[in-house]
Amino acid sequence: MSKVPTVMLADDEEPMRMFLVGLLKHEECKVVAVGSDGQDAYKLYQQHKPDITLLDINMPKMNGVEALRKIREDDKDSFICMISADTFPEVIREVAGLGVAGFIVKPLTQNKLHPIFEKYKKLNG
Repeated sequence: MSKVPTVMLADDEEPMRMFLVGLLKHEECKVVAVGSDGQDAYKLYQQHKPDITLLDINMPKMNGVEALRKIREDDKDSFICMISADTFPEVIREVAGLGVAGFIVKPLTQNKLHPIFEKYKKLNG
């Protein structure tokens, strides 16, 4: 049996963080870190090196795109999925160019989240 993937998530809204942690209970994973802004996300990524990272785009201090860019400087192959209510084409193009594994449009549902975990499992056997 393969190892259970570790997950880190970052969102600036506490209710959304709690909701996302609740959704993750339905996936085979272990939440190892929860951040509230982009700076948190980057620091927590460095500390935990999670298998899967879920980043909101609109966060204070450092947005999710900036956090993604910093993580990519250190780890080109990390499995990162962006989450946002905003679907501006230029933002989607930018994060796609940075090699994200997926982009989930809010509102979050299990049906939107589950395919990310299926993709991770396929890539990591």
